[in-house]
Amino acid sequence: MTTRPADDAVRQKSHRIAGMFNHIAPTYDLLNRLLSMGLDKRWRSLALKAGSPKPTERWLDLAAGSGDMVFAGLKLSPASHWFAADPSRELLLRLQKKVPPGVKVPAALTRAEDLPYADGTFDGVTVAFGVRNFADTHRGLRELARVLKPGGRLIILEFHPSAAGQWGVNPLVKFYLHNVIPLVGALVSQQYKAYRYLSDSSRNFWTVEHLAQELRDAGFAKAQWQSVFAQSVMLTRAIR
Repeated sequence: MTTRPADDAVRQKSHRIAGMFNHIAPTYDLLNRLLSMGLDKRWRSLALKAGSPKPTERWLDLAAGSGDMVFAGLKLSPASHWFAADPSRELLLRLQKKVPPGVKVPAALTRAEDLPYADGTFDGVTVAFGVRNFADTHRGLRELARVLKPGGRLIILEFHPSAAGQWGVNPLVKFYLHNVIPLVGALVSQQYKAYRYLSDSSRNFWTVEHLAQELRDAGFAKAQWQSVFAQSVMLTRAIR
């Protein structure tokens, strides 16, 4: 694993978020399945089909966690080359334990704001439920643009409120995020504050329209999005 420094403010926020994920790592996969009711696998499949990784292409999964997107990408396109980056050491260790024999998935312990890759390294980048956890979202998006080749694809899965500030078309989504996620997360992981944060960050993140504008400002074109669940979980695709 490699590391890169960042300025003090970003480092401190990244350190707090990484520490939170280190604490929930033992139950991370289980809670992902429980809290999404198993739908997260379908969402990742839709995201990868939108990105369409091809043989020999190099793809980065940022905020890779324990590797769900990486391994789904390898399943969809076995001859593609995947790299993983995440600020949580414990999650990356879990990812590396899942790598099948004979497969290489280079992993970088790093924050989004200071990626340890040269300009134009990747054909594609995926970020599943991680953009809202960037310590400096504007800087993180610029880094994604930097490491992508011209014409490279960025695929983001994320929770978004609607432009009106209400969750989706179903008030049950808002109730679920505010009440169920922290409760179930605390019961299973004994980490109430972590799942309270994850719930609050989901409800308070940018609208998808705002994200699209930020992507354009960071150097992306053709930002498009679609709902994959209740107008709340959105899939955004942009071209470098």
